[in-house]
Amino acid sequence: MERRKFLSAAALLALKPTFGNLYQSNPEFYLNRNADNVELWKDLRALFPLQKGRTYLNNGTMGITPYPVLQAVEQSFLTAATEGAYPGHSDELLKLIAGLTGVTADEITITKNVSEGTNHVCWGIPLKAGDEVILSTHEHVGGCLPWIHRSKSEGIVIKTFHPGKNAEETLRNFEKAITKKTRVVAVPHIPCTIGQILPVKEICALAKSKNIITAVDGAHPLGMIQFNIREIGCDYYYGCIHKWALGPLGTGFLYISKNILEKTKCTHIAAYSSATFNMTSNPPTMGELVPTASRFTYGTFSGPLFDGAIKALQLYNDIGPDKIEKRIRGLATYLQDKLLELGNKVEVITSTEAASRGAQISFRINNGNKKATQDFQSECNKKNIVIRYVGESDLDCLRVSTHYYNMEDEVDLLVDELKKYIGG
Repeated sequence: MERRKFLSAAALLALKPTFGNLYQSNPEFYLNRNADNVELWKDLRALFPLQKGRTYLNNGTMGITPYPVLQAVEQSFLTAATEGAYPGHSDELLKLIAGLTGVTADEITITKNVSEGTNHVCWGIPLKAGDEVILSTHEHVGGCLPWIHRSKSEGIVIKTFHPGKNAEETLRNFEKAITKKTRVVAVPHIPCTIGQILPVKEICALAKSKNIITAVDGAHPLGMIQFNIREIGCDYYYGCIHKWALGPLGTGFLYISKNILEKTKCTHIAAYSSATFNMTSNPPTMGELVPTASRFTYGTFSGPLFDGAIKALQLYNDIGPDKIEKRIRGLATYLQDKLLELGNKVEVITSTEAASRGAQISFRINNGNKKATQDFQSECNKKNIVIRYVGESDLDCLRVSTHYYNMEDEVDLLVDELKKYIGG
């Protein structure tokens, strides 16, 4: 029975057209239609195996993987199984990420997720008891626990600041947290809680002026907005490919500036950390660590997931980062405007400042019922509408994440349900 299910899924994948092939034969499919052409996005919706009748508005947790990516992963697994082909360490994925983020491939290493990158950075920076590390109050659990654990085990001090209502206020709040003991600032580019784009370039510049090491959690930007790590000016940047870039689960990346690579302790050593070793010498020896960020890549990796990530980023480039950013920012603005029209029963938390607004909007319900916000999510679940409840930092809000595979009528559906709820 399980075998038949697998074949059925494989047959389904094989039958679905890949827009990558369509692009190769007819590039005008993308190039002659701009981001305001709704028909372009309706056509591209056919790329995604979303259940009919399911309104998925939670891309910030996990992006829906499109058929071309699923096909690439499946084909790669089949090749490995049928040919006995162990995955080779290709630089193609490194080059794609580097090209999209404005750095060089030798400054990038591939990880399984953002938490892995966070841990490399957290434990790799030399710190001593009493040294201060600044985090925001809007950290993801994977972004803060390594630092908190290190504070418990080694005596470093964690300080926090609150993101403000706009970029200027956020920067001001960060500056107030700095002391003479501050050694590191580790902040999200876009917090998972309210989806507000933080002024990371300005934060890094201020930190650098005080010789503070800078690390940026980039779980959300890749595939949502265009950005340049070099221009941000951070020492470390760690992100993933399974959210807005729509790659397979279990794919991420870590950037380490060449200026700080040799100062970063490598806590995990394996096959890709050094080019040579000798177990016949007495004592056994190894060569120097490779002079690139790939020294942090260790052990057997999933080649099929790499191949899926490559296909996802190729598709992103084919459709066009400009078009995608304009589309998903536009959907978020469309939602935020509709929420603001609902009056004081709905509190919009995400900044309305254009520079601070990405593709996620968070809000809470103020109708006198303390559980209203969480209860509304339960009502949405009953209607097959997927959004995320945010309980972190006692925010008690709902986060809506829209991507280009979402349509305006799905946003309207959510808002209509909200109107019914607060009206009652």
